[in-house]
Amino acid sequence: MPVNKNALLRYRIIDGCLTNKSRRYPNASFIIDKIEEQLGEPISESSFNKDIARMKEIYSAPIKFDRLHGGYYYDQDGFSIKEFPLSNEEIEALDYSTALLHQLKGTRMFQQFENAINKVIEGYRISKVIGMAETQIIQVEEPVKMEGSQWLEVVLKAIVEKNALSVTYQGYGREAVAHGFSPYLLKEYRNRWYMIGYSQRKENVIVLALDRVKEIKPSKEKFKSQGNFSPADFFRYSFGITQVHGAQPETVRLAFSPQETPYITSQPLHHSQKIISEKPELVVELKVYITAELKMAILSYGKEVKVLEPASLRQEISDAIREMAKNY
Repeated sequence: MPVNKNALLRYRIIDGCLTNKSRRYPNASFIIDKIEEQLGEPISESSFNKDIARMKEIYSAPIKFDRLHGGYYYDQDGFSIKEFPLSNEEIEALDYSTALLHQLKGTRMFQQFENAINKVIEGYRISKVIGMAETQIIQVEEPVKMEGSQWLEVVLKAIVEKNALSVTYQGYGREAVAHGFSPYLLKEYRNRWYMIGYSQRKENVIVLALDRVKEIKPSKEKFKSQGNFSPADFFRYSFGITQVHGAQPETVRLAFSPQETPYITSQPLHHSQKIISEKPELVVELKVYITAELKMAILSYGKEVKVLEPASLRQEISDAIREMAKNY
């Protein structure tokens, strides 16, 4: 039977009592008081006895009762469930999870995880001290919708172990199709996950959104390795997630108003961004593919930006603005 989170917390508190050298042989009443104090909820002696039995079952905890002292103790020096070894399956799961979280470090998503963990730890303590729910003083931004995350582990494992996958994928407004897929990279962009790899169907390296994946199964096909695949090179000229095969990047020059200058200089639009001039307005240069994502980003700045080059992009943005005006 799986162990719920409250039970795990109780086991930790019991373990802390039994390993506390300044209070040897704690009795049931003392441990129960500690549990109720830290969790803020009552626990019966019957539940406490069940917790002791489960700790013996799960962790092989050498918990004994000393009749002379009237309390519990570990009949093994140095034992603690904090030192309990993981199973091979747990170690494998931890390896993949750690690899995934390490790659997220520095991203908004990792910060979200980090803040959420801090909220649980600090928010719980603060709420007990000041009598206020943590959501009243700490709020963590969360994505409105996060689909496709159920595929993260299987894709990550296939990347590490170089296993091919059979992926059923349905693009927007299209029929579902099957890809023999050799995954190389997982990439998060604006709270959506994508996998990049070689598709036998397309005979090329492509990008698939995980929230459009209908099914992933192991494939008997051989993993198609691309020894020269480099994530940095693959997305070098991409603005966002789109990679355009066979296209040439273009030099884009944008002029921003003084109000936007500090934001654009502190948070560059693209890693290729170069500042051409700062007065009377900020002019930056990008080396990118002309994609829908780039155009949407430019339009999002409204009147605070002008496209200087290339002329074709300037015209496309101008046309889009005229079409937008028709809606009002």
